[in-house]
Amino acid sequence: MKKVILYSTLIVSAFCSASCKKVLDINTNPNASTTVTKDMLLAGSLLTTARLETNTINELGEFWGGYWGKAYDISGTTTGASGTTLDLIGNYSIIDNFATDIWEKSYTNIYNYTLLQQQTQANAPFYSGIAKIVKGLHFLQLVDHYNNIPFSKASDPGITQPSYDKGDVVYAGAMDLISSGIQDIKNAGTTAIPATSDIFFKGNGTLWVKFANTVKLRALLRQSQLSDKGAYISAEIAKINAEGSGYLTADVLANPGFTSQADNQQNPFYTAYFRNSQGIASAMFNAVRPTRFLLSKYDGVNDPRKALIFAEATNGSGYKGVLLGQNTTDATQNASATSALRGPSAGLIKTATSGALIFSLAESYFLQAEAAQRGWIGGEPKTLYENGIKASFSYTGVPATAFTAYNLQTGVAFDDPSATNKIERIINQKWLALNGLAGLEAWSDFRRLGLPKGMPSSVAAAATTPKRLRYPASEVSTNAAEVQKQGNINGLVNTVFWQQ
Repeated sequence: MKKVILYSTLIVSAFCSASCKKVLDINTNPNASTTVTKDMLLAGSLLTTARLETNTINELGEFWGGYWGKAYDISGTTTGASGTTLDLIGNYSIIDNFATDIWEKSYTNIYNYTLLQQQTQANAPFYSGIAKIVKGLHFLQLVDHYNNIPFSKASDPGITQPSYDKGDVVYAGAMDLISSGIQDIKNAGTTAIPATSDIFFKGNGTLWVKFANTVKLRALLRQSQLSDKGAYISAEIAKINAEGSGYLTADVLANPGFTSQADNQQNPFYTAYFRNSQGIASAMFNAVRPTRFLLSKYDGVNDPRKALIFAEATNGSGYKGVLLGQNTTDATQNASATSALRGPSAGLIKTATSGALIFSLAESYFLQAEAAQRGWIGGEPKTLYENGIKASFSYTGVPATAFTAYNLQTGVAFDDPSATNKIERIINQKWLALNGLAGLEAWSDFRRLGLPKGMPSSVAAAATTPKRLRYPASEVSTNAAEVQKQGNINGLVNTVFWQQ
């Protein structure tokens, strides 16, 4: 494993609270700066986390979680949107050099959070608390993609070939790391509060703790199908309850002061999936289309979000989707015959200067609804479920008045007699709510529960949805002995520890 600090891309330029442009400008060499301050480390690392969450980590799950496919006639050379890259995704071509940014950028950022933690643990615990919480989040996500990973030795600068820890051990360790971060923030008092460099919550400790608790609840629900984790889950839920701050009650948005002056200063989702700073459509905007499966789910419940998230096909055929992995010449999958993302302002694409979504309120409510339905936490599952739908409607721009009629439908109402499996009902609406926002969560719920039912696999692959990623070529080349100890990994067969 390479241990490098990519200041030119992560720490950006010398942090300056009076100038958002300096925070966002990654073309200035910050190594010219004499000292990398804790505010530079915090702002730069959080910005990298935002870019990972909205694009790198989200994107793969959007395809493998059943939401998106590729218009067949789209090709090009833009990284991430080329025909070759999207064909690899659609074909389930899980090779050593596939989706490597998830591993490499996550670990590089983990190392920067470790530096921040070491620099601030003694005299600025609010900063170290943030570092621990977000490190924990990244470790959890790495397990979700790779299972066994370096953890206990991952941030030691003296170890370039760290040993691997088992996925469930990493999960438990990441939970403890997040708990420690919560305690640091609560112990900080009014000393050294990062009101400006904290681009998530502006130094609001209560919101950080709510975020941390919600990430922990997500991690516990990942393990819901493991019979040997019952006592552990109960103990961890008890810790969250004893802490007392509860869960997120608002969307988590990161904004260091996005501007439309340059591509790397815009909201990263806007740039990747809509327009650059010159107003030119991105390659991914031209390529991404809803799956026919997603549109069928919208149509099955007369979902008003469809028309706010997607546009009608430009050939006048209405809302049309594609089949994942369909790479042959098929006029029904032509870009002009299918629905592009709609924007800006409504749906998923807001504006170039809007905050980047890190964790949605809708997901928070659906996590709580599932936990309550399982008897893990208090609260009324029906109310939490309905709040999740309302939060999703609000984020995508659906008028609040539309909820009542939507919720009365047989396929939506929580207490409808036909809805005998309440967990399934919760996950179905959670899946609809997280389209475009949290692809990893959709893919993970499908791997965990097989929901939503009927999700088709790629038409180009003779296998079900992939179960994990292979270790990237960079790790194989630099840490070969440890990688070999994990066995011959097949991403279509081998599972993450929390899968059935």
